[in-house]
Amino acid sequence: MARKDFPTKDADAFSQFVQGRAFFQSYLGSGQGEELSQARDRFATAAARDPEFDIAKLYLAVTQTELRDSDAAIPALEDLVKRKSYLPEAHVQLAYAHIKRYKNADYAAAEEELNKAVQASKTGKRNDLIDLIGAYRVFLLAVRGGRGTDTAERKRHYLEEALKLGKELLQRTAAKGKTPEERVAVQFEVNNAMGIAFLWLGELFHSEPDSEMWWVQSEKYFNAALALRSRSVRPLQNLGLLYMVRGDRIQNEPTKARELYEQAKVFVGQSLKLNPFDQYPHFQMALLFIKTADWPAAQASVEAGKKQKGSISPEKWTTIEEAISARDVSKVSNFR
Repeated sequence: MARKDFPTKDADAFSQFVQGRAFFQSYLGSGQGEELSQARDRFATAAARDPEFDIAKLYLAVTQTELRDSDAAIPALEDLVKRKSYLPEAHVQLAYAHIKRYKNADYAAAEEELNKAVQASKTGKRNDLIDLIGAYRVFLLAVRGGRGTDTAERKRHYLEEALKLGKELLQRTAAKGKTPEERVAVQFEVNNAMGIAFLWLGELFHSEPDSEMWWVQSEKYFNAALALRSRSVRPLQNLGLLYMVRGDRIQNEPTKARELYEQAKVFVGQSLKLNPFDQYPHFQMALLFIKTADWPAAQASVEAGKKQKGSISPEKWTTIEEAISARDVSKVSNFR
């Protein structure tokens, strides 16, 4: 690359960016949160040194979202969109950052961004991104169907649409001539999202005859995601949630329920060993310790979780602490 082709004229900024890329690539293989934090810090330094170093800003936003800091990522990505810089990627990452806020308004914003990402990809002849955008759409549908506040009928529509689109994507990407890296990126997202969709079908419609089968399918797809990225915290946390809700459904069999809760702790514990810089697994552990009456451990999880960034509201943390103080599991029985 000639010097005039560099994305920045600041040699130190470029050096920081290269180091950040190295940390980020290593994180994708290792799952280590410390490497992700190091990547974020390098990208932040690079972007601060050169405010027009757009690729550094894009990578910074990606790492911020991965570290559950969507509030920081979204304005930076919106600025890239205004500058018409890296438009397809910026729209995709903006959609993902909105999804990770887990609010209805953000789900609607994410859908709009994914539509814009498709248009920008077609305009820029970036057909390589179309399937990845589709994978994020499956993820959006699965999350919106599970955690949104729509009617049960609407939520079921989202979940069933996620499964339909997901199966089509898996079939298409298996047959298409993508690079191994592109195929893994798409199929990981789709498998994880389909696991989420089946999980919520079983949770929200547990009185139906297929509910147990849905949970079996959920675990199958989470394991397929792990087979592609064995050290990703996302399917590990989702498996923890799956085993927790399964335990909740058999409270009349306390021994079996506890076995499921203990297995959930194993999955979430593996996630925490990889990346402790995330509220959600600490939140999960607090709930699981409450369900197994380990009150000191539950309090320790709350204290650790409140120090991290994430989407768990202060009100939820307060309710969890009230449950611990009162030794009252019922206060958090609907927390997910």
